[in-house]
Amino acid sequence: MELRERIGFFLNNLNIVQKLILYIVCIHFFPYLIDVVIYLFKIKFQSQSIFKWFYISADFTELIFKPWSIFTYGFFHNQNSFSHIFWNMFLFYYFGSIVLDLFGKKTLKHLFFSGIIAGGITYIISYNLFPVFSGIKSSMIGSSAGVSSIIFFLTFYNPNYKIRIFFFDLKLLYLAIFLFLYDIIQIPYGNAGGHIAHIGGAIWGYYYYRNLYNSNFIDSFFKFFESSKNRKTLKKNGDNIFNQNKIDSILDKISESGYDSLSKQEKEYLFKAGKKK
Repeated sequence: MELRERIGFFLNNLNIVQKLILYIVCIHFFPYLIDVVIYLFKIKFQSQSIFKWFYISADFTELIFKPWSIFTYGFFHNQNSFSHIFWNMFLFYYFGSIVLDLFGKKTLKHLFFSGIIAGGITYIISYNLFPVFSGIKSSMIGSSAGVSSIIFFLTFYNPNYKIRIFFFDLKLLYLAIFLFLYDIIQIPYGNAGGHIAHIGGAIWGYYYYRNLYNSNFIDSFFKFFESSKNRKTLKKNGDNIFNQNKIDSILDKISESGYDSLSKQEKEYLFKAGKKK
């Protein structure tokens, strides 16, 4: 098997969470490669002058000239902090995989991408609303808002879901409360834009949960970003509902003993039910 075929086989076997992580990591390291070329060939050019066009700015004037940045900022991370991308991708993999199993890849993508946008909007509004940010030239990157929307969406869907932290189990509700309060408290002490974006993502996660089965809401939000061939109105009917009683039973088991307690058949059943939705 040739290298090209091996790469294709590898990519085809990745789920949407793994693919998004791969794309984001590649984007993160791409500026390093550009800087190596610039250094070796003594090119008088700064790579950041290119990539800053993808960073979101709180300045409305800049936003007018790069409206795409309200989305693209979520795919870049701090080049000087490996922990920035590591923790975002770690949490995205952990919680994103749960959303993928329960609701399918469409919900996962919609929730993650719209969470990034919601975090960006919250950041822009806050920096133009509160006097403390007046006159500050600020820009922001990172997928934290999208990850935050996933965590809080799951929290409202199943607050008693237990996650394993070292040697003890913790209810997702308690983790979410801690994260939300931490972001609020940390605003005055640095990275205010990031913490505000997290809060925006959290609020969006709740709003998305409230409208989860409102197909008109979900489709209308994304129809601007989707091609016309994918703009179909979802309809609720008996075929869309796998077996709610069985699903509820499995979710109760997750709540009591965690996701890892499920059998292979139960995990597969949830995955198929999620794809139906």
